[in-house]
Amino acid sequence: MKPAGIMRRWNFTDYLYLAPSLILFICFIAYPILFVLYGSAFKWSTLANMSFVGFGNYETLSRDPVFWKTMLNTVYWMIITIFVQMIIGGAIAYAVEEHTTRLRAMFRTVFFLPVVTSVVVIAIVWNNMYAPYHGIIGYWLKQLGAVGQFNWLGDSSSAIFAVIAVNIWEWTGFSMLMYIAGLHDISPEIKEAAKIDGASGWRGIRHIYIPLLSSVHKSLILLGVIGSLQTFALVYSMTGGGPNHASEMPGTYIFRQGFVVQQMGYASAISVAVLALALILTVLQVLFLGSGNFFSERKRTA
Repeated sequence: MKPAGIMRRWNFTDYLYLAPSLILFICFIAYPILFVLYGSAFKWSTLANMSFVGFGNYETLSRDPVFWKTMLNTVYWMIITIFVQMIIGGAIAYAVEEHTTRLRAMFRTVFFLPVVTSVVVIAIVWNNMYAPYHGIIGYWLKQLGAVGQFNWLGDSSSAIFAVIAVNIWEWTGFSMLMYIAGLHDISPEIKEAAKIDGASGWRGIRHIYIPLLSSVHKSLILLGVIGSLQTFALVYSMTGGGPNHASEMPGTYIFRQGFVVQQMGYASAISVAVLALALILTVLQVLFLGSGNFFSERKRTA
């Protein structure tokens, strides 16, 4: 025990090592967030003509049907992409790791390749595949007996789901990689014991693999929620948010309001609303899905 009144001496050398990261955090994270929060209280297109409106931008936001459309599209994006990617990625990982011995590295590379492919390249390829008159998807549907033209990206009822399908194709390889890492963490003794007890095939997947991969499930849900709120490049490259805002996402709407319509204050208000939603969803995930050993460590040290 140190005598009362003796202050712990600060070692400034330690804090010098933290300075580069701290400076980057202040310049590129803390300051932009604070400035966007400040800017959301003004009506402005440039810094020279800022007019204070208080909560006026947020009042407009609450009555903006396009903003609520982006929220609905975000819900579609989260629910469909997260769980479909988890199911397909987990199935591929299980098939490659547990039932493939030869060419395993090739399968991993092929399924992961879309993840590292340029988003613009993906958008161009899939735009041509979706094309109503010469697209390969429409061609094969006609070969199967379908009638009529299929304007997937030009129809307001299908545009968002067509882009979601491309996103699933692009990012399923990442889910596969996460599940491969999780499968390698499962002890071979557990797998052997399960086979001896008759838990093979679907029973083994249900009672052994799915429960033991719970940390991977939680990580993918967390990353999927955050990624859905950050979606921009794929939607902007494929549809630009159209037609008639049918595939608009928060990121594309913020860009449109800020850099196309030149309503930077309103774009800042949308950004703050999306940030608040992201924080709420993150807290809910921590409460309901857990956060590793954080809470248990707190209980032990309390």
